[in-house]
Amino acid sequence: MLTSLKIQNYLFVPHAELNFGQGMTAVTGETGAGKSILVGAISLIFADTGFSPEPFDPALPVYLEAVFEIKPNTAIHHKLQELGQDGEAELILARQISSQGRSSYFLSGRRVTANVMKELQPLLVDFHHQRDQQRLLSPTFQLEVLDNYAGSTGMRKDFSSLLSQLRLAIKQREELLEQRMRESELAELYRFQLEELDSAALQADEDTLLQQEYERLSHSREIGETAAQIHHSLYEGEGCARDLISEAQNSLHRFANIDERAKQTALSLADILQLLDDSSSDLAALGEESLEDPARLEQIRHRLDLINSLLHKHRVRNIGELQEFFDTRSKQMADFELLDMRISQLDTSIDSMFKDLQETGEKLSETRHQAAQKLSRDLQAAIRLLAIPNALFKINIDKKASSEMYIQDYLARCQAGGVDECEFLFSANLGSQLKPLSDVASGGELSRVLLAIKKVLASRFEARLMILDEIDSGVGGKTAEAVAATIAELSLSHTVLCVTHLASIAAVAHWQLALSKTDEGGKTIIKLTLLSVEERIQELARMLSGKISATSLKHAKELLNI
Repeated sequence: MLTSLKIQNYLFVPHAELNFGQGMTAVTGETGAGKSILVGAISLIFADTGFSPEPFDPALPVYLEAVFEIKPNTAIHHKLQELGQDGEAELILARQISSQGRSSYFLSGRRVTANVMKELQPLLVDFHHQRDQQRLLSPTFQLEVLDNYAGSTGMRKDFSSLLSQLRLAIKQREELLEQRMRESELAELYRFQLEELDSAALQADEDTLLQQEYERLSHSREIGETAAQIHHSLYEGEGCARDLISEAQNSLHRFANIDERAKQTALSLADILQLLDDSSSDLAALGEESLEDPARLEQIRHRLDLINSLLHKHRVRNIGELQEFFDTRSKQMADFELLDMRISQLDTSIDSMFKDLQETGEKLSETRHQAAQKLSRDLQAAIRLLAIPNALFKINIDKKASSEMYIQDYLARCQAGGVDECEFLFSANLGSQLKPLSDVASGGELSRVLLAIKKVLASRFEARLMILDEIDSGVGGKTAEAVAATIAELSLSHTVLCVTHLASIAAVAHWQLALSKTDEGGKTIIKLTLLSVEERIQELARMLSGKISATSLKHAKELLNI
């Protein structure tokens, strides 16, 4: 419940501190007295943009503070656990707006964001502004009312989350398909290049080795002839090199025992002879092996042509760089294949999410249909108690999408709130046909329908502050008494702050707060006064007749049962 409210430098209030008790507090005052200042102050604390934080003194900051006593409330305690502030007996919520217009929000002295305040608001306060009457005509708002009654708000959030995820996945898939289409020609080129390089089966340094072999085979005849000539000169015929060296070695060897240099030279010549003998077989083999092989030459020529064409085509200098090019293309092709795999995974994920969405949508729709009949009866009964005795009320649900539809048709027909559209049908007079609420309800009737909704839903919510801002608009007489009785009933389970201009409604309140205008120092100031019993009698008398008289005072006492 709201226990206190502090207002500093807001609108026509330089400073005010108010304490509230349990039950209902009526806020009254003459027309133009600024009764909605309290509503505006509380709304601004919760970051409501529908009210302007206009300062009393532009040179000073606006400061607004509300203290709430926390009763057992599962939702608020869960939220406070998230914020690391659970376990407190009360919450102090504040907002300060600097003279430059910058806002700061505080939760029990700890600075928080505007979003935190907005998240706390529905857990602590149930606002009813006059503008909510127009919201009541919205199919979206009507569907929210039904979900609140049916207890399907969680399921509705699940559906909305699934829908968002599914639409995001479909968008991602479309983007990947577009990417694949753009890159398909490039992928074909890379695939062809890889197949070409793979079929070439190139080996490291193959081009260098083949070029060397080609040069050798190209000169094989010349090499063979040269080897034969050398062999003949060294080993064959009279006066060949080997014979001459052998004779020289034998001649010097005779002096080996008497001349050391002769000995060493003879030994050197012996080594030369050994080398010549070793080279003889090599020269013979070289002559025999260096035969022309036109077939091998042609094979090498074709292979080198292939390698050179690949080097030229891919603008590289050797097989090593060609292998690097191959590795790059292989990675790019792997990326293309990964793209296909991601598309395939998204297809599977989309199918699964769509199935979950359909199942949730069907369950949500079924829950709504079951609750709609009971809510129609409850609202009709509540509306009839608000001085519309012949009222008829019905909730019509139009299911727009079914599980038999293809995914695109299904998504085109459903919304974040599910597969259903909701419409409240209403009739106020005996014999009148049910028609859409937006077509037939007057302002006063809308007020009472909204109050009936508050009453029916009240038991389904944990205790919170309920703010009723001129919910009595367009009503009077016995109707006002019926509205008063309903508000009084609401105050048994919720703290109610009711801005009203009707004495019959103010009289059922446990507390009454009056607003009045005065002029001080050339400026208008609004004073907020929590009334005593005698002051309440005076205020109610004024509300009854516009002036205080013996008759109005008597009537005021009767309203207060005094």
